[in-house]
Amino acid sequence: MNVNKNDFRFALERKGRKKTCPYCGQKGKFRPYIDIYGKYTFPDHVGRCDRENNCMDYGWWKFFEDNPDERIIANGGNSQLNLWHVPSPAPKPEKQIEYFDERVMTATMAQYGKNSFINALRSIFDENQIRNIINRYRLGTTQAGAVVFWQVDMLGRVRYGKAMYYLSSLRRDKLKHPVGVHSLIGRHGFNHRQCFFGEHLLAIPENRNRTVAIVESEKTACICSEVMPDYVWLATGGKNSVKWREKNTWACLKGRNVMLFPDVDAHDDWVKLLPTFRSFGIYINVCDFLMNVAHGSQDDIVDYLMRKEQPLVRLMTDDELRKLAAGLPDHDSFTETELCRILNIEPSQVQAMQHNQLIYFIGLSGKYCRSGCTPF
Repeated sequence: MNVNKNDFRFALERKGRKKTCPYCGQKGKFRPYIDIYGKYTFPDHVGRCDRENNCMDYGWWKFFEDNPDERIIANGGNSQLNLWHVPSPAPKPEKQIEYFDERVMTATMAQYGKNSFINALRSIFDENQIRNIINRYRLGTTQAGAVVFWQVDMLGRVRYGKAMYYLSSLRRDKLKHPVGVHSLIGRHGFNHRQCFFGEHLLAIPENRNRTVAIVESEKTACICSEVMPDYVWLATGGKNSVKWREKNTWACLKGRNVMLFPDVDAHDDWVKLLPTFRSFGIYINVCDFLMNVAHGSQDDIVDYLMRKEQPLVRLMTDDELRKLAAGLPDHDSFTETELCRILNIEPSQVQAMQHNQLIYFIGLSGKYCRSGCTPF
């Protein structure tokens, strides 16, 4: 009869130094198996070598399969297996997820004059646009002048807050590490579960049919929400933050159209994740624009625009956009890439033209046409 190696009576010895492996002769590589009850002693060759892939793991279950008489001896003369089992401890009840009282978030939504991120935004946005960003994402301020990026889910529950510092260049101040608000207020045992930054925007009725754009940085989501308002902008908060690759995190996006805007150096990794995300019931693609214009860098979409020294908000005046749209041929339609090439503009300017109703999107063909013209 085979022995279940998941039984707990026998285990690797954890105390003392590792021994010389009897198989490969390497010193300090071998741990023997022991009886945690101390009633049976294994031969010296029953154990595991650290060089497991190149050497040996001769487990106690294998030893007893090879030596059934020893199994009976170790079991006190009983050939039945039931005496081998050590009762497992009762599972601990899962700790309940905690949320912030909304008043904690609201209390931070003040003192923007000393907020390092808001002050940096003033180099590219006017006060109305900054107020839009603050209200849209419920940005907060700490006493020390950090911005608080609050994570609020679709049900309005405040799940997490991250305090970060920025320089006037809109780069993160890397001398000051991000910190969770729960730590700042002394709630060190706070059992949080993060969500996408900006997730609460998905519940707004006018956003329900809009494409969702996902970036890594909260800063990028905030800025792009003003520059390209036709998308609902969310952020993962980092390469592995908010457990954004897990199905539970994506539940809020089931059935939605999603476009990923990865940093250039993360592009290939995000492309590989597409089949997984599609298996969650999400219509999702990756934007390739940055790979075409900033290959080899670590830029995200905002970094690229700033590096090109283009004003992020006033990419073109309304008159300039109208003149561009008027120059498009009648009775024709174009993909976003074709529009960028024909008019020598950026994808964000295509979105601006659509926002100003100078061109419209033809859903079935996936192309744009100048307003007032037939698409063919």
